[in-house]
Amino acid sequence: MWVTSLAALLSHWRRRPLQLAMLLMGLSLATALWTGVQAINAEARASYDRAAASLGGDRLSRLVSPDGALISQSAFVTLRRAGWLVSPVLEGETQFGETRVRVIGIDPLTLPREARQTDVATGPELAAFVLPPGLMIVSAQLARALESEATPPLRIGEGVPPGAAIVDMGLAQALLQTPDGLSYLIVAAGQSKGLPAIGTIAPGLVLEAPDAQGDIARLTDSFHLNLTAFGFLAFAVGLFIVYSAIGLAFEQRRPMFRTLRALGLSARALTGLLLLELVFLAFVAGAAGVTMGYFVA
Repeated sequence: MWVTSLAALLSHWRRRPLQLAMLLMGLSLATALWTGVQAINAEARASYDRAAASLGGDRLSRLVSPDGALISQSAFVTLRRAGWLVSPVLEGETQFGETRVRVIGIDPLTLPREARQTDVATGPELAAFVLPPGLMIVSAQLARALESEATPPLRIGEGVPPGAAIVDMGLAQALLQTPDGLSYLIVAAGQSKGLPAIGTIAPGLVLEAPDAQGDIARLTDSFHLNLTAFGFLAFAVGLFIVYSAIGLAFEQRRPMFRTLRALGLSARALTGLLLLELVFLAFVAGAAGVTMGYFVA
């Protein structure tokens, strides 16, 4: 009885394929837009976190030149001798063949733990990193792009920003042709008390405090909120289409319901069959929507 009743209920969709197409299309498109937007938001936030984690992001203070010029290496030596826990960073762009690479030069022995993008300060890799010919730690995508180019030895590192290469300071200065220049100095947290003022030992440098909630973060949060609202609106519109299709099908099948009840099908069994039908249609349309949402993202 149950199988025959279910076949009778499903025969409605066979007689009205356009209704079935609208039902599946509405639910799958709504799901695709919602899941696609959520996937875009999640991947974008993960990208922001990876970028912010690069060399400490905004979590640590920096010493920079007020006019944006390079810092002399002697300033770093002077600050270290005075007791300041600072670490040099040199950033710039170079080109290997047709591929442009953002070079990030660090000193692995003085780099604070909070600023480490990848761990090179332990084991035999440290010697390979700091001794000639050096080592370039890159992402898998950049490694594939550079595999046919004449570069220092490459190593794929987790969390390295796309298009960037983390190298030792000496190799960075050679690649960027700045033998005595530094972009900025990272100031480690937990400095000792009683240190001389930076202005007296390095008067040409300015201390930039970390900005944990900058304008970029607020801008991206607003952007993600708009995307989420758009996805929810699309999902709600799709649900209205589905609701209309289901309501129309229910009204058109009322004579069939009365016939099935007259043949002995209980109200509970009829409700269960209708629920089973809805779950099946929702599963099919939802699976298609998630698949489409992946490609949309």
